[in-house]
Amino acid sequence: MSVLKRFAQFRKAAPRREEEPLPLEDADLDRPLVVFGLGNPDDRYAQTRHNVGAWCIAELARRHHVELKREGRVSVARIEVDGRPLFIARPRSYMNESGPPIAQEAKRLKAHPRQILVLYDELDLPVGATRMRPKGSSGGNNGIKSIIGALGSQEFARIRIGIDRPYDHGAPVRAPERVAAWVLGRPSPEHKRLLDDAVERTLAAVEQAVREGYEIAMQRLHEADPTRGPGK
Repeated sequence: MSVLKRFAQFRKAAPRREEEPLPLEDADLDRPLVVFGLGNPDDRYAQTRHNVGAWCIAELARRHHVELKREGRVSVARIEVDGRPLFIARPRSYMNESGPPIAQEAKRLKAHPRQILVLYDELDLPVGATRMRPKGSSGGNNGIKSIIGALGSQEFARIRIGIDRPYDHGAPVRAPERVAAWVLGRPSPEHKRLLDDAVERTLAAVEQAVREGYEIAMQRLHEADPTRGPGK
């Protein structure tokens, strides 16, 4: 029997087994592999309050000299932070439908939920405030609710950037139409400056999380936030 025939028999007798993924180390789960910035995809929404998470991704891409390219239902690029890989992405869906595109991209990148960091705007924080937490509920945010549903997990980190809400004579407005007009409106020059400062702190926290993990990044982000009083 020829060598080729013997080899063919061996191939049939010993079919190739799929490699099982290696277990992730705890250190890998304490840092982001992919960061998503939420917003709405149409150009008319690009400069609105609701797109502040997407602003962060655009600025990261600019600083690292990369171009976001379409991959399925997200726009994504790969960068490095001190030699560690980080994927930066934004869903190509509307905010409230962020979950399926994010879950799809996480699956493609083989990212555990704890390796996902989401950046988005928050009505119930002062303009320019920045808050980070490693996991949690949606807090009523429909975009986060969509992500939790699609991932089947609340164990992803997030940074909320405050955009505040409209007020009538000092009383917060909660009427859906007024709130929608606020989040889909452009900030005033003063608020834009505060939001730009918040983007700076957020990007520093993202890179800190890649280098040293979520806990240290969260601590430093909160220490740097001028809207937090002593002990908060």
